[in-house]
Amino acid sequence: MIGVYREFEGCMRLMGHVLRRLRVLALPPVTESLTRQIYFTGASATAGIVLRGALLGTLIIAYVIDVLDANSALAVKILLWVVLREIGPLIAAVLVIQRSGTAVVTELALMQISGEVTSLRRMRIDPRDYLVVPRVVGVALSTAALTFYVQVIAVGGGMLLSAITIDASLGQLANDFFLLASPVDFAYSMVKSLLFGVAIAVICCYHGLHPPGVSINAVTQSTLLVMLLNVIFAYLVFGQAFFGLVTAKI
Repeated sequence: MIGVYREFEGCMRLMGHVLRRLRVLALPPVTESLTRQIYFTGASATAGIVLRGALLGTLIIAYVIDVLDANSALAVKILLWVVLREIGPLIAAVLVIQRSGTAVVTELALMQISGEVTSLRRMRIDPRDYLVVPRVVGVALSTAALTFYVQVIAVGGGMLLSAITIDASLGQLANDFFLLASPVDFAYSMVKSLLFGVAIAVICCYHGLHPPGVSINAVTQSTLLVMLLNVIFAYLVFGQAFFGLVTAKI
């Protein structure tokens, strides 16, 4: 329990430092590090995200149509409630943990073990400014962008499959979707994705700067925190969690 508390306190302190020192992003070396992180986490992962997003949307709609004998209205509601609000941000977060989270924690651990972090301190450069701040911001922005990719591809793939398998045109499905969707849904998914990205990056950076056993701890804790944030955020915004299984009393 003491170890868990220390890790929690350390992550909170690191998060506080990031919020206080966002201005260092204007410094050229930190800006360059931020650009590299966005490219690695966001841009270079686009191809894999597109494939997974298309597969996700088509699989969900295929099961809904087959099991529930869905019509166009139900298919669109499933795409909106399941893919847009919940599955899209979760899938993006899991992919970021698997791909970028492990890379961040391993890179920082190697820098800590090899003495590079100590060298930065000797040069009077705060390692948290140069190593942590750009990674946290870069991972957060990239997670939001990847979530948008997943949503667009998954919803588009789901609508295309629905138009083929049920008696509804693609135009009708798109019209129903935009009638049901609201700005709150998009804002909800984007804000949640940013929170997911911040949580993942802070945990991975903390464990990277405090080896050993970093990768396993960082991946496990990041995944658990993302799931917890998803439940809390869904309950606070929509009054329900676990895809509607838990509903707030009005």
